[in-house]
Amino acid sequence: MTLSGQILAGLSVFLVACLLHLLVLLRLSRVVAATPTMRLALAARLFLVIAGSHTLQVALWAILIVTFDGLPRFGDALYFSLVTYTTLGYGDVTLPEGLRIFGAISAMAGILTFGMSTALLVSLFARARH
Repeated sequence: MTLSGQILAGLSVFLVACLLHLLVLLRLSRVVAATPTMRLALAARLFLVIAGSHTLQVALWAILIVTFDGLPRFGDALYFSLVTYTTLGYGDVTLPEGLRIFGAISAMAGILTFGMSTALLVSLFARARH
């Protein structure tokens, strides 16, 4: 894939993934706002939904990596996507030159969405204390 193609594809997926994650977080904040007190069961559901949203995003990046012939096996693509999205970046699995920028954009998505998740959780738990 060309450099401009990687940037365009990467930013397109970035926007879709981040907007979907934002919608999930907004929905969660409404559910919590409608609940009088923060209970353990509600907190557990929050964590599960947020983790599920992140997991779906990792899977989306992995599917596209395989689709764009970046890695031949889905398991390798999923592993690469996870370590990139979480910014661990072990470097034991790498993408070919034609997808490196695309892969790096997934790290941007991970940083942003984990930050959004953290901000929401801090806000909700701070509100629950009062």
